[in-house]
Amino acid sequence: MPVIGEDLLEKFEIGDLVSWRKLVEDKTGIILKIFTKESGDREFPCAEVYIMGEDTRTDILLTNLTNVSRV
Repeated sequence: MPVIGEDLLEKFEIGDLVSWRKLVEDKTGIILKIFTKESGDREFPCAEVYIMGEDTRTDILLTNLTNVSRV
């Protein structure tokens, strides 16, 4: 099964500080886990991210993340 955006798996590591925009609000978090998620007949690279200031976790496509600081 092809992974769309496979090169993104090499750009992020567990523990990286990342940011992303959710609607009009900027978010910051730490990558806890990197995995691929199946959708249809393709896989997409995702990360489980701890959202700083909210004490919650969420899954986000790696294409939506910007690396702020590497481990």
